[in-house]
Amino acid sequence: MKFRIVGSGLWIAASVLLCAGLVRAEEHSDPESVLRKTSMFAMGGVGVAGSMSEGERALREILNQPDATAKLEKMLPEASPAGQLYLLVALRERDRAAYQRAVGKVGGNDATVETARGCILQKENFRDLVKQIEKGNYDSYLSRTWPKQAR
Repeated sequence: MKFRIVGSGLWIAASVLLCAGLVRAEEHSDPESVLRKTSMFAMGGVGVAGSMSEGERALREILNQPDATAKLEKMLPEASPAGQLYLLVALRERDRAAYQRAVGKVGGNDATVETARGCILQKENFRDLVKQIEKGNYDSYLSRTWPKQAR
């Protein structure tokens, strides 16, 4: 019984540390590089502090640029599957025609993508996540105003 408690405690501690590290994993990269390389799709608050993920932060930086839609479309083939999901969320918000073109190019991907929802880490099917994006499940995330300490 004592071994089980210690083992469980170690697993919980490792999970908390992993969640705390989700947010700033690629802090010093430019936003395009982050979305090309990211292996995790995480919108909304993640980790113990409920902070913005690095992928979402990178996406927001790109969306602040005047040529954001063109840049997002150009990045799509170069982005990781998780990065493609971020791009789809942004294109759906910005330009539905561009979004439809993008879904046509990558929507059939059968990859498995690591996701974080709060502090829950799991792997989900790319196509299932695209369906969630299509339903508008992520529409409110990019319009959310973040407090400075959670960015």
